[in-house]
Amino acid sequence: MKQRLLAAALALTPLVGCATVPRPQLCEATVGTRERSYPTPDTWFGLLLHGFDPQHGAAPRPSVDCSGAPVAWEEPAADECREAGPQPKPLPPKERLDETDLVLETTQANERLVWVITRRFDNGEGLGPVALVERTKLGFIVRGLGSLRGMTENVRLRMEHVGSTDVLVAEGDSCTKEEPQVCRRAARILPLRSGRFFSEAVSDSERACLGAGWFPLSRVQTFEMPNGLRRKFELTSTLVFNSGDITIQEQVSVSDSDPKQPAIPERLYRRAQNERKLKVEENVLMGSAPSLWTRMVELQLQAGAKAMPDAPTVVPAPPKEDPKATGTAKNIP
Repeated sequence: MKQRLLAAALALTPLVGCATVPRPQLCEATVGTRERSYPTPDTWFGLLLHGFDPQHGAAPRPSVDCSGAPVAWEEPAADECREAGPQPKPLPPKERLDETDLVLETTQANERLVWVITRRFDNGEGLGPVALVERTKLGFIVRGLGSLRGMTENVRLRMEHVGSTDVLVAEGDSCTKEEPQVCRRAARILPLRSGRFFSEAVSDSERACLGAGWFPLSRVQTFEMPNGLRRKFELTSTLVFNSGDITIQEQVSVSDSDPKQPAIPERLYRRAQNERKLKVEENVLMGSAPSLWTRMVELQLQAGAKAMPDAPTVVPAPPKEDPKATGTAKNIP
């Protein structure tokens, strides 16, 4: 496979009587007819990862995408935002990438969203380059590129158009390993600007940070109250994409239990719901208000509640592989 790096923004081509803005081309690869029709995982790894070694299936460490940019992610910190983003611990990197590290989603004819997971975390998230890739007569061209950190089970990638901006929506689950299995779903929103996917925090009208561009669709947290009771918060939320904004519908139910009386079932304490708006401005995600979850949890913390530890790690560290072992990647049409 012959690969070339291209400029992220192309110069305008002067035309008689008109001007046009070409679509960005960040990277391209020329491949044979069969590989173009039936690309293997190694095809995508080689396209999106600069320095990928197909013989050993190894990505460079630290990972670099095909444009030469580091594959990196930074969540807003607690002292920067009303609600900090997830702060998981990274797991040891795999010795070689395989088909479980690849997510493909067809958006339209000859166009796909491709996510290569090069690093995993103990909360069920993965990190790696994500790209909007067009198949051409000669091979593949990357039209949009960035880094994505998101949940890695039951992943769904899609593009939505909000206002004047295309946005990548990445949904996925984090699932426990024990039975009965419990999965919690979350979404990431990354605007596509000049050919790059950006991880942007949500800000208010004063540009103060409300939280990360991370939206739990299902969430549970238990607090120990000063009176000894345990108060459990459960969130369900839905994202609705409109032509001009994103509507976030949230519902939180709160129930109490007494650890000294485990035979007595939980009692509903409160239920609340709210709807807020998110707009995609030129260089920022603008939120109308903090999330309902954030506001309700803040009240509990002010009353002296203490968050109980989350469930233990849900994703095991990948096993070390025999460096002498070899394998053949599956064809993925």
